[in-house]
Amino acid sequence: MASGCGKHIPAIEPALLEKKASLLIVTGPTLAEPDKAALQAALTQWQNTRYLSYEWVQNAESQTAWTPEMIARTGARNYDYIVVAGHDLARSALEAAQQVTQHKWLLLDDGLTRDTVQLTGEHIQMKLVQDAEFRALWDPWVKEQTNARRTIEWVTTSAYPVPSEWAPSEEAEYVSLSDAEGWYVQFQHQVRRHGPAWIAVYAPMDEAAVQRMRSLQIPVMNMAGTTVQLQWNGILTLLQGAMDGKPWTPGIQPYSESEARIVKN
Repeated sequence: MASGCGKHIPAIEPALLEKKASLLIVTGPTLAEPDKAALQAALTQWQNTRYLSYEWVQNAESQTAWTPEMIARTGARNYDYIVVAGHDLARSALEAAQQVTQHKWLLLDDGLTRDTVQLTGEHIQMKLVQDAEFRALWDPWVKEQTNARRTIEWVTTSAYPVPSEWAPSEEAEYVSLSDAEGWYVQFQHQVRRHGPAWIAVYAPMDEAAVQRMRSLQIPVMNMAGTTVQLQWNGILTLLQGAMDGKPWTPGIQPYSESEARIVKN
């Protein structure tokens, strides 16, 4: 039939056929439409140029994505790599990854909770923004305020202590813990008494709480609102490098500039 159409169908080069990879990609309902479009474009490009085979599970919920049936099905498929994107999904995939050891797992945490994660197994790599990187991102802004003698009123939780170089112990009265009972009333009193130039939110908080602080008519710098924008061409390039024989580095790894952009909101 192909010869009858007069069209030449190019054969896949044996070297490329050997390197043909199979991916399972799992993303959640919070993946923005522009990110979906970027991922689809990257997958299509790599499917055409690298003969990539992939299955993309969209709108997966972290609470139900990794049922025993799904874990068994994932283990039975001939995937080279399993890529899980999103904070909640990546964290919920850890148990599944520790059970399905015959595939390599790339877990892409796009959140900024900056907590400690324990990984076991040479087949799991997790990309995330670690606390030191987060501090380095915001350190110039804090120093700018300090050098200009502008007062900062800090809001955080007990799980996320403000770095001592930003809020020394002698300035403890400028730090409010939002997980303490009745904290907001005391916080309002402190803001009125201190008259700060800024309110800085260090720990992750919901948008309603941040908006409540804005009602105090003091500029709010929501550090915890910093976002991680995945760059899918860079992520696929990482996988291609592993397929081409570059070392696979398990454990917690930082994002490179080509794999993610950290954006202050």
